[in-house]
Amino acid sequence: MDAEVAECAYSPASWPTGARVICRRVKVYAADLSSDPRSRRRRTIDPEQLSLLQSGEAAFAYAYSFIITNLEGDITAIEAWFRLRARVEEAIKDSKLGMAMRHMPSGYEAVNAMWMWATFLGLNISSWLQAFTGHDKSNGRAHGMRLRRELICIAARVTHHARRTEVHTSLEDHFGLFGDAWRALDALLAGAGP
Repeated sequence: MDAEVAECAYSPASWPTGARVICRRVKVYAADLSSDPRSRRRRTIDPEQLSLLQSGEAAFAYAYSFIITNLEGDITAIEAWFRLRARVEEAIKDSKLGMAMRHMPSGYEAVNAMWMWATFLGLNISSWLQAFTGHDKSNGRAHGMRLRRELICIAARVTHHARRTEVHTSLEDHFGLFGDAWRALDALLAGAGP
């Protein structure tokens, strides 16, 4: 992401020995910034720079994030490790909110383990579905709840005609995200061979 990573030399006297502050800076252009005020990226930009960026007075602004750690080693490797860890935590959050892992259904450990693995399998299938259909490129990767609304829980009528299965949806879904995904999957399966 063309990020710059540096270590800050300052650390308060009250911090434990060996504590380090790693700073990450990313250049953000106005076109890449979400208009949603809850956007994480917006909250990492200095408010004065953000106002200059939004008014068009500045071509770009810098987004900053900080890591306080006691790990030793190369700062870029430490920053990459924390970034990967955040992705894992995001997948766990998505499995809880979007894939029904919030509540385990049973008092038996084996049943709950099976439920957990089914949840993670569903999460991976949803990621594959978005990657294969190009859904994640046009709208960003959808989390479970949005994915169900846009691609999975679609009202449709399924018919069989001349040995073909046909899915009849509303015109909005047929020419929208669901239709695009359906046609992309159909083209992939047609090119897969017998």
